[in-house]
Amino acid sequence: MSTEGTRTMAAPVAKAAGFVSGAAAVTAIAAIAYATGHDSIGKGAIQGGSVVLGIALVLWSAGPRLGLASRVANGVADERDDRILTGAFADSAMAMGIAAVGGMIGSFYGLPGWGVAGLVLWAGLLTFLVSTVARSRTQ
Repeated sequence: MSTEGTRTMAAPVAKAAGFVSGAAAVTAIAAIAYATGHDSIGKGAIQGGSVVLGIALVLWSAGPRLGLASRVANGVADERDDRILTGAFADSAMAMGIAAVGGMIGSFYGLPGWGVAGLVLWAGLLTFLVSTVARSRTQ
């Protein structure tokens, strides 16, 4: 018996709970940042959180027809999607490790800690995005 095409009430409730908890987390982070005098961090949290929540809403409302990200966001990813994401996460971890070693060497020459953190995070994010696109086109 195939369950494809059937929808339960649990999926919309889980999505709504995820959205509300994400919005609550962003609000809490922004409130703490503003309360401690870090206005720019609060603004960044609100902007970044709004973008992420907006993308989640688009992917959830479009259903699984928008590709890999939409299938993963809607919980209908198959084995191919799992292989793509596992490989992309592995590539990202390798790039972050290399960036961490480079950042450590850079810190010997005066690179500040925030520069090392930014280097590692951006290396991981960009590698993940490029690897996901490349792997989804070849597999």
